[in-house]
Amino acid sequence: MKKIIILSLVAVLTLAVSAYPQFGLSDYFNSFDPVLWGDYSHDGGYATVENGYLNLGTTQGIRSSRGTISSNFSLSGDFATSIDLNLIKFDDFISTATLGVWAKDHTFAMLVSRSNANYVVTWMLDGNWQTGFVSATSEDFSSKFRLSRFGSTLSAYYFSAGDWQLASNAVLPSGYGSDVRVFLEAGNDGNGGNAPAVEVHYDNFMADASGITGVDNRYIVAQPEPGTVILLGTGLLGLGAFNFIRRRK
Repeated sequence: MKKIIILSLVAVLTLAVSAYPQFGLSDYFNSFDPVLWGDYSHDGGYATVENGYLNLGTTQGIRSSRGTISSNFSLSGDFATSIDLNLIKFDDFISTATLGVWAKDHTFAMLVSRSNANYVVTWMLDGNWQTGFVSATSEDFSSKFRLSRFGSTLSAYYFSAGDWQLASNAVLPSGYGSDVRVFLEAGNDGNGGNAPAVEVHYDNFMADASGITGVDNRYIVAQPEPGTVILLGTGLLGLGAFNFIRRRK
């Protein structure tokens, strides 16, 4: 009877893990994969892959130059996406490095950027843009960006002082649940004479979502939600304790 109970608990936990799948996708930029990304660089911007990182940059003297890639895949439902970055050539006043998500139906967007001496979060709802600033420090020339949507809340984070820092969030109205595409960018500003050459190295792209579409399944990894993993671990610990007490008796 005890064996039946134990086996039943294991079966229930196994079903719990399989009932709530999350999906993951990653890119370590060993090469530029046109299945995952499209190159939308313009006005002297460029996107290359070198030595295991994505190099986005601009051309000196060309204003509003942009090195940009955008995902061919889309994230649906709840999602979290992150990227590591190193600012190689970066003018504090007219350079930007950006991670962004854009709704496929163009109803909303959120961007987190290093621009000037600040982290900048910009979000859009039905064509109306808002911007917030967070102070940055010189140590943040090597950092990480993270964007997420859980329920109706969009959130932007940057990595500083050894941990993720919440920069800003925005609440989407009911019905604004479009799938999103992801983009990465390096850009400059200024006039034609002082527009700087910008170079940003990106690596270790990660995305987890309720669903990922637009790419072959070989790029996507199914994985349980964190809460389900905790449930499974708790159940296994309980089984271990049960077995220990039974042996002592």
